[in-house]
Amino acid sequence: METQVLAVFMIFCTLFSNTENLYCRAAHNESDVNIGVLLNYNSWVGKVAKTALEIAQDDINNDTQLLNGSRLVLLFRDTRGDVILGASAALDLLGKEVVAIIGPQASEVAEFILHLGDAAKVPIVSFSVTSPLVSNHRFPYFVRMAHSDALQMKPVAALAQAYGWRRVTAVYSDDEFRSGAVAALSDALRDIGSELEYRSVISLTADQVAIEKELYKLMTKESRVFVTYTQPDLCSKILMKAQEIGMMDSGYVWISTDEFTSLWDVVLNASSMEYMQGILGVKTYIQNSNKQLRDFRRRWKRQFRLEYPHEEKAELNVYGSFAYDALWMIARAIGNLGNTRFNFRKPISSSPNFTQPKVFQEGPQLLTELLRTDFSGVSGVVQLNDGEIAGSTYEIANVMGNGYRVVGYWNNETQLSKQLPSGSISSLIMSSPNNTIGDLKTVIWPGGSTEVPRGWEQPTSGKRLKIGVPIREGFNEFVTVVFDSSLNRRSVTGFCIDVFEAVVKRLDYALPYDLIPYGDGDHTGYYDELVYQVYLKNFDAVVGDITILANRSKYVDFTQPYTESGLVMVVPVKAEEANNAWAFMLPFTPGMWCTTGAFFIFTGSVIWVFEHRVNPEFGGKPKHQVVTLLWFSFSTLVFSHREKLLSSLSRLVLVIWLFVVLILTSSYTASLTSILTVQKLNPAVKDIESLRASGAPVGYQEGSFVGEYLREQLHIAKESLRTFSTPEEAGEILSNGTVDAIFDEIPYINIFLASQCGYTMVGPIYRTGGFGIVFPKGSPLLSDISRVVLSLLEEK
Repeated sequence: METQVLAVFMIFCTLFSNTENLYCRAAHNESDVNIGVLLNYNSWVGKVAKTALEIAQDDINNDTQLLNGSRLVLLFRDTRGDVILGASAALDLLGKEVVAIIGPQASEVAEFILHLGDAAKVPIVSFSVTSPLVSNHRFPYFVRMAHSDALQMKPVAALAQAYGWRRVTAVYSDDEFRSGAVAALSDALRDIGSELEYRSVISLTADQVAIEKELYKLMTKESRVFVTYTQPDLCSKILMKAQEIGMMDSGYVWISTDEFTSLWDVVLNASSMEYMQGILGVKTYIQNSNKQLRDFRRRWKRQFRLEYPHEEKAELNVYGSFAYDALWMIARAIGNLGNTRFNFRKPISSSPNFTQPKVFQEGPQLLTELLRTDFSGVSGVVQLNDGEIAGSTYEIANVMGNGYRVVGYWNNETQLSKQLPSGSISSLIMSSPNNTIGDLKTVIWPGGSTEVPRGWEQPTSGKRLKIGVPIREGFNEFVTVVFDSSLNRRSVTGFCIDVFEAVVKRLDYALPYDLIPYGDGDHTGYYDELVYQVYLKNFDAVVGDITILANRSKYVDFTQPYTESGLVMVVPVKAEEANNAWAFMLPFTPGMWCTTGAFFIFTGSVIWVFEHRVNPEFGGKPKHQVVTLLWFSFSTLVFSHREKLLSSLSRLVLVIWLFVVLILTSSYTASLTSILTVQKLNPAVKDIESLRASGAPVGYQEGSFVGEYLREQLHIAKESLRTFSTPEEAGEILSNGTVDAIFDEIPYINIFLASQCGYTMVGPIYRTGGFGIVFPKGSPLLSDISRVVLSLLEEK
C-alpha cells in the first residue's frame, strides 16, 4: 500500500507541478457545475453506469428550475480498475474544480481517492463500493448508494439458518476489501450459530489449473456450502471448473453475492446455463412496478444499444439505477443550496514541489444537503442513514432451466419470506426471527434435486473421526478400556460405546471413526479436561458417560441425552427390631386402642338397654348388671359370650358388632405378625438439610462434576467432601462411617444399588442434563446424531 501511495504522489507531482495559476473552469461557462465520474469502461457495470449517468445528466439539465438555469457537466475518467490510474484520475478531476465525484466502482480503488475527497472537502458518491472497510465513519465525505457487504452477508447467513447448514466455505478474491466482506460473513454466521469453516482465496490471475487445484482442496473439507465473492469473470471460471470436476452434483450448494447475481441477466446464456444450474444468488431488490423505473429502463436500452452496438444483451442492473439516482441526489443537493457559484481555495502547502488539490469551500454545506436526501428515484425511495443508502431488501434467486426465478426475499426486519415484505406493522408482527425452509419457495439444487442438501460430507481425503473416550477405574459398565493382546491395541466397550455404535449404524451415510482412550480418570475436573479437548480440536467428538452441563455447553455442543438425568443422595438404612415386651401394642395407635375400647363398652350398653327388662341374665343387682355388661362386650372379641339374647334388636346389634370385631382381629393379627417377623428399615439420614446442618462427611465420584455441584449449589463444605472411584469403594466408605451419604447421578446409583445392599435413595432428585455425545460447536453431525438418538429412545 505504501508503494502505491508513493507512486500516486509521484504522478501527482508530475501532473500538477508549476500549475499554481491554473484556475480556469472545465465547463464552458462559469455558471456550469462540474461533476467528476470515475468508471472502469472495460467492465459491464461501468458501461451500464455511463449510459445511466448520461441520461440523468440530460434529464437534470432539461429541468431548468432545479439548478436555477445552471447546467451539470459530467467529466468522465476511465480508471481501468487500477488503483494508480484511479488516483491519478481523481487528482485530475479535483484540479478541474468538481463539486462532487461519482465513483469509483471498486473498493480497492476507493480508499486513496476518499482521502483526497476528505482533504478537498469534495463529496465522493459511490454507487457500487460495498466493502465494510470503507464507510462514512472513516471518510466523512464518502456517501454510499449501494448496500454494504456487512448487510449483504446477513441474507446469506439467513439461508444457512433456514436450511440448517452449520459450516460454510467462502471463495473470494485476494484483496483486503473482500477479506473485510468475508469477515462480515463470518460474524453473520456466528450470530445464527454456524461458522465459516474455510476461506478459499483465489487470485484474480489464476488460470484453470490453479482454480482446479483449489477446488480439489475444497473437496477435502467437510463443508459443501460455498459462498462466492469474486469478480464476475473469475466467478464464472470457478463455476465452470466446479461443474467439470463434479462439484455441481447433488449435495453441493453454491451461493453468489450481489456482484455476480446482479449480472445474471447478462451472463446467463446457453453455455453458462450448463454450469450454473441450481446455484442460489443474493441481489438487491428494486421494485419493478415503479413507473419511473420502467420509463428509465426503456430509454436506457435505446441509448445503450446506440453506444455499444456490439453488446449482445442490453439489460439494466441495480448499479445503473443507483448511478442514475446518485446524480439526481447531487443535483437536488446543489439546488437546495440555492447558489451554483462555488469557491475553491488554494491550501497552504509546506512543500514547494507540488500543489495540493484546492479546497471546496461549500463542501460541508453540500455534504449536509446530501445527507438529508429524501426523494423517490428509479431505485425506490432514496434516503441516507449514516452516509449510506437506507432500505435493506434482497431477492433470493435460483438458476433453473433456461433462466432463473426468485424463490424468496430477505428484509432486515422480516427476515426470509416467500412474498415481498409489505413493511406493514402486521407483517412485522407475523414474521419470525428464525428463518426456516418454509420461508422460501422450492429450490432446484445442483444435480436437479429438490431435496435440501445437508451441507456437508465426509471429506474425500478419507479422514476418520477421532473420538475421545474416558479411561476410568470404576463403573466399567459404561466405558471399559482394556488392552487386547491378540490385536496389540486397546479395545473399548461398554453401554455408552454400544449406544454410539447403534447410532452410527442407523445413519444414512458412512462415518469412519477411531476410538481413542484419554487420561487416567483419577483427578477432579478430569471429564472437563476431556470435553475441552474437543474445543481445542484434538478430538472430533467424545463418547462416554459425559454429563450435559451448562458450563460445558459454552464451548461444545451435546446431542440429545440418552440416559435418565438427575443427581440423588444415597444413605445406609438402619433396622428397627420389635423385641420389647410391649410389642403387642404396636399394631394400633393409642387413639385406635381408645376408640376400640369405647366401642366395646358402647355396644355392651346398647344390648343391656334392650335386654335387662326381658332377659333375667342381664337383670339382678346393679353391680351384677355392670359386670354382665362388660363381660358380654369383651367376650365377643373371641366369640365366647354365653348369654342368650331375647330381643330381636339386640341380635341385630350383635351381628353388626361381631362383623366389626372380625375385621379388627384380622387387621391386628396381620400387623402384629409383620412387626414380629419383618425388620423395618429406615434411612440413617433423612434429607440434605440434616446432612448440611450436622456437617457430616459426604462422598462423590472422583473426576466428576458432582463435587463442584455439592459445594456451589447444595452448599456442602469443601472439608466435608470425600471421593470414591468404584461401587465397592462407595459401599466401603458408607459402611465404615467414613461418610454419612454419597451423591451421584442416577445411572451410577442404579449400578451401585444393584451390587450393594443396605442402602437407599432419599431426598429430591437434582436435575442434570443426562449423558450426551460431545461435538464441536457448529458440527454438522450434531443434528443427525441427535435425531437417531431420539429415535432409539422412542423405540426403547
